[in-house]
Amino acid sequence: MPDSTLDTSAAEAYDSVLVPVVLEAWAELMVREADVHGGMRTLDIACGTGVVARCAARASGPSGYTSGIDIDPAMIEVAKASAHRLGLEIDYRCTSADQLPFEPGSFDAVFCQQGLQYFPDKARALAEVRRVMRPGARFVAVVWTDMETCAGNWAMITALERRSIDAKDMRKPFSLADRAAMRALVESAGFEQVTACAKHQMVEFASVKAFVEGIAQGAPSSRLALMKVPPAQWPDFIGEVAGQLAPWIHDGRLAFPMACNVLVATRPAVA
Repeated sequence: MPDSTLDTSAAEAYDSVLVPVVLEAWAELMVREADVHGGMRTLDIACGTGVVARCAARASGPSGYTSGIDIDPAMIEVAKASAHRLGLEIDYRCTSADQLPFEPGSFDAVFCQQGLQYFPDKARALAEVRRVMRPGARFVAVVWTDMETCAGNWAMITALERRSIDAKDMRKPFSLADRAAMRALVESAGFEQVTACAKHQMVEFASVKAFVEGIAQGAPSSRLALMKVPPAQWPDFIGEVAGQLAPWIHDGRLAFPMACNVLVATRPAVA
């Protein structure tokens, strides 16, 4: 039964506003990178509302098994509801990435979209990821690259800081932008065939206002920074962001590039 006492409004905004426009295309790319096919067992770590798990479940089919874990119970609640609505069998659990409730060698592929940069103990979480993967399985992680390559986010960050508003919460999603550091982190956890490259996607919103308000409603870290803008200054703030994004506005619509580091690694065939 759904937990009626749980506030899922932010998770619902994340799933309805940001997932289709920003995250779904990356999720589909991740599942392709892992070559998910019928019968495979897959795990989505820091799954949020489950977009990668949903893509993996479709690819692995009814003979496969898909699980997703997240520490946020509201995200898990919305993920369960979305899977039920779409008729997908996905085993969602509310737990930490550094304490995975699975047996060793349980999965053929493990995914982590926009989560690795937030783990307080990345080495421990990656050790857990490696533990639950079968030999030869693939790990695919996606994190944002440099802030300046995500035009919309960079416009908001600079607009906040010009107003002397602390934007550390909006900078946090970009804290693992260094691809060499990302590769070294994963290699030190015992993975092999580790590659990391930057890839780009265009995202489109109905307007700058729709973009900023969507981030303010649903983006877990960024909304904490945007909440610091006084309500009376909100229209001027949106206008300032729109001025910075003028090259990306056409007929009122906003379309701008976002870049991510896409990491692919393999659990060694021999432990």
